[in-house]
This record gives sequence, structure tokens and C-alpha cells, in this order.
Amino acid sequence: MSSHHPRVPWRPRVLIGLGLGAMLAVLWPTPLPLVTRLLLGWNAGVWTYVLLVLVMMGRADARQLKRRALGMGDGVPVMLMLAVAGALAILAALVTEMSQVRHGANVVAGWPYLLLALSTVAGTWLLLPIEFSLAYSQLYHRGGTAPHGLEFPGENKDLDYWDFLYFSITLAATSQTSDVVISSRPMRRLVTIQALLSFVFNTGVLALSINLLASLVA
Repeated sequence: MSSHHPRVPWRPRVLIGLGLGAMLAVLWPTPLPLVTRLLLGWNAGVWTYVLLVLVMMGRADARQLKRRALGMGDGVPVMLMLAVAGALAILAALVTEMSQVRHGANVVAGWPYLLLALSTVAGTWLLLPIEFSLAYSQLYHRGGTAPHGLEFPGENKDLDYWDFLYFSITLAATSQTSDVVISSRPMRRLVTIQALLSFVFNTGVLALSINLLASLVA
């Protein structure tokens, strides 16, 4: 009896981001603690991946979106879990870095530290809506002739990636679905997961911002 396991869709953009981030973390020329190197590598990898995905989204039309969404298979939940786990870990690393700066450790300080912290928070926050927009596009096209689960206003039903990214970023930023109607149970479950994660991350980002300002003043 064979068992079916979700296949992780190691897309080229993911591999490029991972490779670039790992290279920067290992080959950074000046002596830095492990946590700082981890943050530098994360930033390089995440921002490279985000930019590559945004370029792909801008170039893809509705037909290409559907083909790619169907080609993702069942590995999308695995990618979402990896993205969430990585984001939580890197936010924890950033908290550790801020604690070291406050106690005078030999880490990045001053304006470079501020830029590194802001870039880490922004990149980590943006990663999740992008991954969820890919998940929404895959779930939207998975049902064939069944209800898609998201009802966008307007007469143009040839959706592109920016429609799903609009929905995902609106949900992440405001914790509401704006003018898009959710019409299926699987989609409601996925939206609930993103809403809960967004609340946790937005709360964490607010706390990190307050601590960052406090450390700068100190």
C-alpha cells in the first residue's frame, strides 16, 4: 500500500533566494555574530525571492496564472508552513539581536542596525501575503467548474496574480476582506489562518517597533 505525501514545490525563485542568502551569511567579510549573519542572509534571500515573484506576477496573464496554479500541486501548504516557521524564527532572531545591542554586544549598531532591523521586519511581513496570494490562486483554480471560493467585483473574471495579491495584502494589513466575497469552506479556512497569523505578526511588529525605538533612545 502506497502513501501519498505532499511534494514541496522547490521553485527556482525559492532556490535562488536560499542560495543567495546562504552565501551572504557565510561569506560576509567582516566578523559578525551568528545571529547577525542569519539576519543578513535572511534579508538577502527574502528580498530576492519577493522581487522575483513580483516580476513573475507582473508578467503573467490569466492563462499563465491558471497553468502555474494547477502545477503547484499539493505542496503549497508545505511552503506556507515553511514560510511561517521561517518568519517566526527570524523575528525571534531579531529580538535576540536587539537584546544584544541593548547590552552593548559587538553587533551591528547605529544606522546600519536600524536599517537591518527595518528591512528584516518589512521583508518578513511582506513574505507571508505573497505566499498566501499564491495559495489563494492555487485553491481558486483547483475546483475546476466548482465554485472558486473568491468572488471579485466587476465583470472581468480573468483574474491575474495582482487580484490575489490585493486580497492577501488587504487582509494582512487590515484584517478584513474588503470588497471580495468568500464563497467556499476551504477558502474560508485559509483566510482564517491568514487572519490569525496577520494578527500575531502585526502585534509582534508593533512590539518590535516600540523596542527598536526604545533601544535607539537608550
